[in-house]
Amino acid sequence: MNAMPSSSFEPGIIDTAREIAARGRAIGLPMIATWADISSARPATVGRNIPVTTLFEFATDAREYWLQPDLALENAIVAIIRWTAEPFYYDRGEIGGWRTLHIAPELERQKNRMTLSIRGAIVAPIHLPGSVIGAVVWATDQPRDNVRELFDNHAADLHVLALRFISACNAAMYGEPSIRSYRLTRREIQCLKLAAAGKTDEEIAIILDVAIPTVRFHLKKAGDKLGESGRIRIVHHATALGFISMRL
Repeated sequence: MNAMPSSSFEPGIIDTAREIAARGRAIGLPMIATWADISSARPATVGRNIPVTTLFEFATDAREYWLQPDLALENAIVAIIRWTAEPFYYDRGEIGGWRTLHIAPELERQKNRMTLSIRGAIVAPIHLPGSVIGAVVWATDQPRDNVRELFDNHAADLHVLALRFISACNAAMYGEPSIRSYRLTRREIQCLKLAAAGKTDEEIAIILDVAIPTVRFHLKKAGDKLGESGRIRIVHHATALGFISMRL
């Protein structure tokens, strides 16, 4: 592990990074990769704008991977992270988890893009409120015949470590969220659900048997309560907070 800079602002990042590295060494997966937010081209930093990813050693053929602008769009491991919030393992071409992962054939063919020189890994995806997705990867470039066993024994604990780390990184980047209560009415939520389904104001009015201005009124009231304007942002915010779901 690289030398840790001291910082009074991000002690959670530094301390948890030490734990992540120590656990990796202890179980034989000493190479660590992290993404604080796969949607952002700006890495989380500590100290004097030092990327947190540089706190760890990773594969030599993935040097400065956090600077690759298309990594989150092209990398197979990131594609899997988008679809599961549970940890999974990679073992010489095999991918598995606590439950069966149904990986599309085209993604199976891309697995070589995630391996680099990696022979085995445990991946902990982290899905935070606000639609933020991050991850921590513990890996090795040496042949191992017990990656599945390591996963069974350590995945749950590693996932908690990853949650602490990614949460701390995002708090440092964007600040701690202001936790509050939004009192949306049943009718406002009905309108939001239908808007999320792609229904127009006219279609929502027909489905709910109300006037079109009434639909617009409820959507605007929901937006005012959520502090958002514009149909897309209102629906996104309501989805991120769990008032509605994109699963229709």
